[in-house]
Amino acid sequence: MIFSDDVISRTSESFFDAFQMHPTHISTAPGRINIIGEHTDYNDGLSMPCAINRWITVTFSPRSDDQIYIISKDFNQVLFLSMYAGYQPDSDWKKYMYGCIQILSDVKKLHGGFNALIEGNVPVGSGVSSSAALEVAFMNGLNAFYNLKLDPLAIIKLCQRVEHEYLKVKSGLLDQYASQFSKENNLLVLDFQKNTHTYISAEMDEYCWVLCNSNVTRSLAGSKYTERVMETQAALNQLSETFPDIKHFRDIKEIHISAVKNVTQQKRIKHYVLENKRVQDAIAALEQQDLTHFGALLTASHLSLRDLYEVSCDEIDFLMEQAISLPYCLGSRIMGGGFGGCTINLVKKNCTQEFSKFMKFAYLKRYNMVTEINEYISVDGAHVITL
Repeated sequence: MIFSDDVISRTSESFFDAFQMHPTHISTAPGRINIIGEHTDYNDGLSMPCAINRWITVTFSPRSDDQIYIISKDFNQVLFLSMYAGYQPDSDWKKYMYGCIQILSDVKKLHGGFNALIEGNVPVGSGVSSSAALEVAFMNGLNAFYNLKLDPLAIIKLCQRVEHEYLKVKSGLLDQYASQFSKENNLLVLDFQKNTHTYISAEMDEYCWVLCNSNVTRSLAGSKYTERVMETQAALNQLSETFPDIKHFRDIKEIHISAVKNVTQQKRIKHYVLENKRVQDAIAALEQQDLTHFGALLTASHLSLRDLYEVSCDEIDFLMEQAISLPYCLGSRIMGGGFGGCTINLVKKNCTQEFSKFMKFAYLKRYNMVTEINEYISVDGAHVITL
């Protein structure tokens, strides 16, 4: 459990060093990996993520005025503003913080300022959703600090609004959902049409999840993400006109795909339909402990994301191809928004060191770049304690 006595003590000391007072609340939220079901959440699809053992922690204490003073320990930067005055964020982390405060204040009246300290170990820009961990930790902390009594689903929907309105990224709920609702030793199965979830055991027997970070900056992810949202929506609109029974994305079946006239839009919606099916097939494979088939589904997902959704890049494709050439890797695919970031790989536990050595050497030789290799385990979602 993240809130061991040691963690509470260390976090409290860090806060005291910054503000010369003790915190009243500690809020934490984990990063996430997404096993399968990529680029489906914003179109009411299916996904299978889990939270990982990397966290963002936000500590709070009240102020006697209406000022808000937030320190980002990792960025070594400060955000200082008045609760009721205008403010123009000049960096992404400040947009997240300011967006959370403003959107929450649209829903509930916030009384009084606060001090906050942010620190964490979720890798930034590597596809494990440090931004969602930041939002979820901060929003949960505000909810507890102001005693607003918002339910967890309401909290993550507010976080999604921050993405839409302050970062201008039309994201779905996958990242926030995984950070909020995950359960240790389980994978989430998310249905974004209903915003419901179930759990399935994360036990992989002799295998584990290993991420290879391409260290390619995902500079296109935001704009291209929005393009994909528009392209799939256009495909749905056309199909709705052609087939009166199609009203929602999940009404689209494989037999409908060829009716989409625009070639690009047809490719996008084909990925969506087949990726949802792969999630369902992955559930069955896990239930039957057929990890060979499960791994093949991961690789099929990558090929679809590369060829149909077109969100991969040369470096990521190379990492995937190298991984699946190894007999102890059952499957590999790009994970996250795309255009860089990480691959996720299903690797035999007793071969992870060999895998890491091979991948690092191959990537350095090909691109003269270092790939970071990380092995993760599933953990519980967001949590707040009051001191």
